[in-house]
Amino acid sequence: MALLCFDVDGTLDTGDGPIPVSVLHDLEGSGHTVVIVSPSPLRPRDAGFPEFLSVDRKKNLLDALEAHPSDRPVYISDNDGDDALSAEVDFEYVHPLFWQGFHSRLEADGAM
Repeated sequence: MALLCFDVDGTLDTGDGPIPVSVLHDLEGSGHTVVIVSPSPLRPRDAGFPEFLSVDRKKNLLDALEAHPSDRPVYISDNDGDDALSAEVDFEYVHPLFWQGFHSRLEADGAM
């Protein structure tokens, strides 16, 4: 199962992004670990997801992976440079515009 680390602003629907928070609950129900790695005031605070809220994105990702070890860590974010940051910390990177395709691959891989 994957460790799915989500940015908020521009990524989740609570932060004017394309990914509904309800999908995150479905992912958890399928056995994935979902965490929020953004200190945004628009994060879904009452959703029950673990949060890593430092302003240092790299620290948040590494802390999330330490707390929730996974052989498939994924960072979903629309921030400039997060693709390079993800590569630096050995996370797969998914831009929210490509979420549907990624989500479909998770299902096709039998990981959901």
